[in-house]
Amino acid sequence: MLRIVKKGIVRFDQGQDEETFLENLAVQRNASAFFEKYERSEVQELLTTALVSWLAAKDDVRSQLDIPCGLMSQINNVGFSTAVLLTPVDPTTQLDYREVHQILRELAIGIYCLNQIPSISLEANFDQSSSCQLPPAYYDTRVGQILIHIDYMLKALWHGIYMPREKRARFSELWRTIMDIDQDGKPQTTKNIYSEFSSAGLVDITNDPDFEGIYDEDMNEDPTYEPNSPEEKAMFMKYAEGMMMKLTFSTTHIQQHENIFIFETAYWLTNAIKYNQDYLDICTYQRLQQRLSLQKKVIQKHFEKKKEIRRGIGYLKLICFLIPFLLSLKKKMKVPYLNSLLPPFSDDKVKTERELPPFMYGRNFKCQNFDYKEHQYFHVHGGIEFDISTSPVENALDDFKNNAKKIWACAANTFTEDSGYKEFYSVPVMEFYGKSYYVIYFELEIFYQQLYKTQWWGAINEIVNNLRLKRLPLTEAQLHEQFKKKFGLKKAMKCKSIPFGLKSAVERGLSAVFHTFSRKTSSSTINVSDEAGYAIFHHAALHNRVPIICQLCNANFNVNQRRFIMFTQESSKMDMKKERNGPTPLHLAAQACSLEATICLLCFKADYTLTEKRGWMPIHFAAFYDNICIIIALCRKDPSLLEAEATAENQCTPLLLAATSGALDTIQYLFSLGANWRKTDTKGNNIIHLSVLTFHTEVLKYIIELHIPELPVWKTLVEMLQCESFKRRMMAVMSLEVICLANDEYWQNILDAGTIPALVNLLKCPKIKLQCKIVGLLSNISIHVSVVHALVEAGGIPALISLLASDEPELHSRCAVILYDIAKCENKDVIAKYNGIPALINLLSLNKENVLVNVMNCIRVLCMGNEGNQKAMRDYNGIHYLIQFLSSDSDVLKAVSSATIAEVGRDNKQVQDAIAMEGAIPPLVALFKGKQLSVQVKGAMAVESLANRNPSIQKAFLERKLTKDLLKLLKAFQIDVKEQGAIALWALAGQTLKQQKYMAEQIGYNFIINMLLSPSAKMQYVGGEAVIALSKDSRKHQYQICEGNGIAPLIRLLRISKIAEGTLLSVIRAVGSICIGVAHTSNPMSQQCVVEENAFPVLIQLLRSHPSINIKVEVAFSLACIVLGNDSLQKELQENEGFEYSDVLYLLHSKDKEICLRAGYALTLFAFNNRFQQYLILETGMITLSIFEPFLQSRVETERAMAAFQIIVLAKVIIDMDHITLSARGVTILADSLYSAHTPTLALTGNLIASLAHTRSGIPDAFLTLGTVQRLFYHLYSEREEVRAACSCALGYLSYNARAFRILLTECRNKPNQFLRIKHNISRDARINPAFLKEFQMQQDVGLPSLRCDEMFNYGFLFTGKEHRRKARPKIQPRDSLTLIPPATNFMGLFRTTHKTNVSHNIFSFSSGISSDIINVSRPRIVFLKNLGKGEQNANPEPAES
Repeated sequence: MLRIVKKGIVRFDQGQDEETFLENLAVQRNASAFFEKYERSEVQELLTTALVSWLAAKDDVRSQLDIPCGLMSQINNVGFSTAVLLTPVDPTTQLDYREVHQILRELAIGIYCLNQIPSISLEANFDQSSSCQLPPAYYDTRVGQILIHIDYMLKALWHGIYMPREKRARFSELWRTIMDIDQDGKPQTTKNIYSEFSSAGLVDITNDPDFEGIYDEDMNEDPTYEPNSPEEKAMFMKYAEGMMMKLTFSTTHIQQHENIFIFETAYWLTNAIKYNQDYLDICTYQRLQQRLSLQKKVIQKHFEKKKEIRRGIGYLKLICFLIPFLLSLKKKMKVPYLNSLLPPFSDDKVKTERELPPFMYGRNFKCQNFDYKEHQYFHVHGGIEFDISTSPVENALDDFKNNAKKIWACAANTFTEDSGYKEFYSVPVMEFYGKSYYVIYFELEIFYQQLYKTQWWGAINEIVNNLRLKRLPLTEAQLHEQFKKKFGLKKAMKCKSIPFGLKSAVERGLSAVFHTFSRKTSSSTINVSDEAGYAIFHHAALHNRVPIICQLCNANFNVNQRRFIMFTQESSKMDMKKERNGPTPLHLAAQACSLEATICLLCFKADYTLTEKRGWMPIHFAAFYDNICIIIALCRKDPSLLEAEATAENQCTPLLLAATSGALDTIQYLFSLGANWRKTDTKGNNIIHLSVLTFHTEVLKYIIELHIPELPVWKTLVEMLQCESFKRRMMAVMSLEVICLANDEYWQNILDAGTIPALVNLLKCPKIKLQCKIVGLLSNISIHVSVVHALVEAGGIPALISLLASDEPELHSRCAVILYDIAKCENKDVIAKYNGIPALINLLSLNKENVLVNVMNCIRVLCMGNEGNQKAMRDYNGIHYLIQFLSSDSDVLKAVSSATIAEVGRDNKQVQDAIAMEGAIPPLVALFKGKQLSVQVKGAMAVESLANRNPSIQKAFLERKLTKDLLKLLKAFQIDVKEQGAIALWALAGQTLKQQKYMAEQIGYNFIINMLLSPSAKMQYVGGEAVIALSKDSRKHQYQICEGNGIAPLIRLLRISKIAEGTLLSVIRAVGSICIGVAHTSNPMSQQCVVEENAFPVLIQLLRSHPSINIKVEVAFSLACIVLGNDSLQKELQENEGFEYSDVLYLLHSKDKEICLRAGYALTLFAFNNRFQQYLILETGMITLSIFEPFLQSRVETERAMAAFQIIVLAKVIIDMDHITLSARGVTILADSLYSAHTPTLALTGNLIASLAHTRSGIPDAFLTLGTVQRLFYHLYSEREEVRAACSCALGYLSYNARAFRILLTECRNKPNQFLRIKHNISRDARINPAFLKEFQMQQDVGLPSLRCDEMFNYGFLFTGKEHRRKARPKIQPRDSLTLIPPATNFMGLFRTTHKTNVSHNIFSFSSGISSDIINVSRPRIVFLKNLGKGEQNANPEPAES
């Protein structure tokens, strides 16, 4: 490396001392050492580039050049001897001052001596390695290292492959030997190629923590485009050799105050394809560009994640400014004073790689940008360029001017305090306008040769001049060697042909070779065109070969040379004709993003206003091909080009052409420059129209986000929908289809613009592709209620139903989805009106899963709560298809059909029976034998719906032992699975207490407690109902619940403020049920357990403050159960908790009859067998018979019976009639009720008589007087178990009455079967007089009656004394109690037979909801036109949704 010392001379003279002579010798020695690092071919390139460069300070050349815009043309006063540079600080990284000085030193040598500015281009070698093509002046420099490092990381991210620098350098030397590369560049090794690369250090770049997962994110915002489809990959790889990804840096802002320069630089990531339009047409280019742009997005997002890359970019931004700055100083004969800089790095620390080893993909590498074969290695291509034009130099802002002295002081004092060696030299930082700036300082000296002194530039120039004579031109052997090294032997032999060799040298950038050829041949030979009509000048511009362009310009070739076209005339002679409007080199440079070539051509006065055959100027090429850096250079040259119109075709401006090609980055930049977006082409198309017609939705989204009123995207799209042109209609629909998915709020804009009526109108168009696109768009936005309303108002329902009759499955599927959304918004009857049900049923015969899924989902929603549609499904034979799908091979069809059957039959017994008759039960049960849990959940949904209040279907499921399968769902981890399993189980529990108790026992205590502890409201409800079923009339279960800590979860649920009302009602009833037994007997143990869990305060709070009157009345009833027959608890409730009967009495006056009756029942329990409580009730408020009169005269028998029971117990509390008359009336009503033909009435009456039989004296006698015993015996022969059980219980309690005792004994003695019936039907907890049993046994022993019944006493009964208690029975006890207990209320008026009893009070009162799982509609985001009409089902990667 060249080492600079203070002074030096070439020869010893009398006018100089010995020290100066030695210094000059050192300068000469360093200059000689500078060239020793180069090989012969590199020196030849170095000399050629330095010789021909347009930067060379030659008067004859300079006079022909235009100076680049900005700093180089504006700088005037350079009388300063120091320069201070200020540039913004990147807070995430720091620059090293020594690195800055090293860069400055290397740039000074390269620019002042060798006329070269830094850049890099990675070029392919014949053996798939990549040459690091730097300007030779920057070989083995820090600048070169930075360029190679940043460019390599760029390519590493592009390909997803990385090899560390040290391993890369070592492998570069060995890989040819390892692979056994032959002279054609082919590997001959038998080794595993990837293993060799991997062992050398090649890795997936995502292994780096900074780049982990960078390729997992989908950057594609266009759902219609599949970048990784085989077709796109094949197309991409066909042109991959000509693609490149490059960085271009440009100085965007410069301010100056004296010798202080404040600058900002930026860089752009650009992708270019170096093919001319004959090989790469515009349509293919746009396909390639779409895929390249996605790859570019990934790189842009993640490129600066590594600190080393950010630091390198910081240095490159500094270099970007230093290049034009040093060129400006050179023009003014000023040069950096290198002796004042920090010591340079040693030569071994600035070695640059000459080439990079090939890349290669491993089998599991994440990046899929390129599709190379397995074990195929490949080269990379791209580069980094600097724009030496700059923005205009502005006067520095006041803050900089006012602080100039501080800036100078900060800069000058950087190294004065500590000049010793450091590992890191920090650059000083100052803050202006809230922004931090680096302060970089260096001294200048005059760029003249001085007497008796050899300057470093003089020593280098002298060596250059000497070497040029020795090394140039190349010999034949050297030419062949150069070609062989780059192209391999075969192509090297072809290059002996001058035309072929010239073209190859230009394409590869072999300046010395071209220089040699140009010396050996005539201008006409050099200027020959190839078969496509392109001359050497065109290829040089296309491939960004500035040294060759300089040579051609120096040889006076036409810088505006047009393309030549060869064609055959009638004479069969091949003539060369000049195409008057063919592209010039500047056109091709603008197309291929050849920035250096563009600036060079502009400096050589290339005409940037010339147009080619389409009327495009270079600015139009740059805009269309998305080359921002070219636009910057051209607009700096001539700002009027911003609005330049093409002279042919549609007379588009650069902005319009950018919109046509979808060049979003260019559009954004042109907007920032103030381009006129109001302009249109000759057809009246503005940027919106052109973006739509060319389907560039990203451009449309950008325009939308600009919120420019004069650019109304939505309005324009509606206008295009309403025009006559089919293409404009189609493209508008396609654009809307994509845009509506880009933002969750865009659907509102589409709606507000009036798009829906226009789309519905277009559905009448017979074009199938247009219809598919329209329904695809509508299906994406019909999830919104307001869109559905607009669809209905525009007549969308009949239009959609008519499309169901088409032959296109895509239309069927999409229309079903839209109708599904419409049906959810209360339009079920409207769809049915237009025969939507039969049209949908007809589609169930198709064999496309996505269509069937959507059709069944639509039917499912149509049948939700709509009895007419449910019957239509039955009448049009739709049920048959649904049942068929239960046996399908597809789990999805099984699940969807199950869910649909659930809604078709929900709460409709006729349809439920029809479904069962069609044979749905066996396949539904079979679903639970599979392994797919989601299918079982939907099967459970169907079971729940069909079994709800349908005993015959419940029986059919239970006979097939479905309970065991449903119990497995309770063991699942997912809460929704448990929930559905619990609901289905309780649906099978039916409405009888026996069946509910059986189901609760099957579920078991553990599951019941888990349900109560679950966060699910439905499971809490089922848990509460199960507790009610177990504890009702069963002390055994009441005890077990208490012992199993089942009370605490119930009380915990009472304390939850946001619990569902249905769940809360169930829990409150469960608390009360645990405390009360058969015939209104109490359970002191369970009552005490409830009180110990602090239930009183919670219940009192609910009674007084809960907004629901249903909750209040149920709390009152549960409180009555808790204190029933327990004086101490009644006292605690009233004295400690402040309970007052006024909290219940006001409920008697409720307008709701059920609330009134239930409140009376609660007061009845408080007063039951407790005169003191009756007195307290009487003292608290007046109760009149008028409250009960409506129930006593009700046509509902159960209401009359319940009211009769209440007036009997409350006879002494009712003030407007004496208690004897009230009791007599009540007893009469109950006795008459035993003559009813309705089972609920008989069961209720029997239980109430049993309760009254152990109240105050006289009541049993009154019943006996009315012949009640005989009637009860009569009902022992009833077909209904619950009636027999209730009557047996009543007879048992009546046996304590002496008169009844005799009647019973006589009846049993005369008819021995009567005793058997009592024994078999009486509840376990019911009581019978032991004296009666003893007397009956005695008479039996003496032979009365004649039929001996000794064996009857082997069973035993639960009597009052301990000696009469029965042994524990098996788990399932059919004689526990058979009373019909509705789940909503215990003995309330829900036994009525009016229509109101059809309302479900079970868990099914919860909303069934629309779940989001396997049964969801298939709603692909995009309709792919290429798939229309195909029989096979299309793969749909989009997530399903409800």
